[in-house]
Amino acid sequence: MTTAAEAAKAKLAGAGGQPHVVTIGNFDGVHRGHQYLIQQVVDAAQHRSVRSLAITFEPHPGAVLRPDHSPERLATADEKLRLLRATGLDNVVTLEFSREFANLEPVAFLDLVLSTVAPVEVFVGEGFRFGHGRAGDGATIQQFGDRHGFDTTIVTRLRDDEHMISSSNIRAALKAGNVEDASRWLGRRYRLLGTVEHGAARGRELGFPTANLTADAAVCVPGDGIYAALAHLPDAQMSARKALVYVGTRPT
Repeated sequence: MTTAAEAAKAKLAGAGGQPHVVTIGNFDGVHRGHQYLIQQVVDAAQHRSVRSLAITFEPHPGAVLRPDHSPERLATADEKLRLLRATGLDNVVTLEFSREFANLEPVAFLDLVLSTVAPVEVFVGEGFRFGHGRAGDGATIQQFGDRHGFDTTIVTRLRDDEHMISSSNIRAALKAGNVEDASRWLGRRYRLLGTVEHGAARGRELGFPTANLTADAAVCVPGDGIYAALAHLPDAQMSARKALVYVGTRPT
């Protein structure tokens, strides 16, 4: 057994050997489409009197397979974990994604990911792909489930009018400066976490306090423009403050 497989098995073993309703995916942004799928997982687990489990991956597979063209993330790894836990899932397991992991054939991938968590039902989105060359899909899981005694449910993508709710469409909306649509598809205001760093102190000249925020380089920043926002500071005694956010190339 390879090192990556051993590490994955050990993490999954921590979920315990009791039966689970399981979902597998990257869940970037934990948007409304993900929430819709996960709610079905939670409901099915409650109906069956078993535990619900999400299996996800870090880093984003695109960062491993296409590092020069990796999609910008909609949430950091920590933020994604927090959002997944807030859905009502009993457990979330994050597996380290590597080239070794990506090169697994679809059946080997399923055997590795599912063999220790005793699935009674597996839910995936209709666009879910996995295994070497992204050759595995929902039908692959159904066939695997038929052989191993669990049900498979493939969840149709959620739509908002003519728009499909997806991580890629949310990224595109953000880059176009369309934060309103992006936030609606996320089911919450889009949020950037970052560190305040010293700038050119031009806010003093304007008569307004300014702060230069350095966000995670892998996270999607909206397109250039000025946005209405709420600023949350780490001091728990201070409530959110109304703010204007400037995204652009002129430092403040």
